[in-house]
Amino acid sequence: MELLITGIIIVIGTLLLVAEVAFIPGFGVTGFLGMLAMLGSIIYSFQAIGEAAGWTTVAIIILIIVTLILWAIYGKSLDKIALKKNIDSTVADNATSQVKVGDKGCAVTRLALIGEAQFGDNIIEVTSCDGFIDEKVEIQVKRISAGVIYVAKA
Repeated sequence: MELLITGIIIVIGTLLLVAEVAFIPGFGVTGFLGMLAMLGSIIYSFQAIGEAAGWTTVAIIILIIVTLILWAIYGKSLDKIALKKNIDSTVADNATSQVKVGDKGCAVTRLALIGEAQFGDNIIEVTSCDGFIDEKVEIQVKRISAGVIYVAKA
């Protein structure tokens, strides 16, 4: 009878851990209860059956946990929830298409490394590569890299 109770507790713990890995993301109540059931089966088998059965239960539970870990890593069970799509689109950025290297404009705000500048009728966010630049100072575009417009005093 004690072996049956130990086996049932191990099965319940295993089912809870499988539910945690396969159906419920994260480490939550289900995984905690599964590990608690596994620990309870070990304690029960040591106390009710004996030392040999306790160590056998420990070995069985270690084997189950290793199998579950390998199943989670190498199995296809996590493919349903895994992100497999690469995002290769970019945000349309009209600011970098409106100015070119060498264009001159005027700082609208103080460029404490980043601020706004006016080029023609357009007000665009720019980055100073020349330190701090006060507002209403003439600036020039030095380079454009990865959507960032770098300016310096003209």
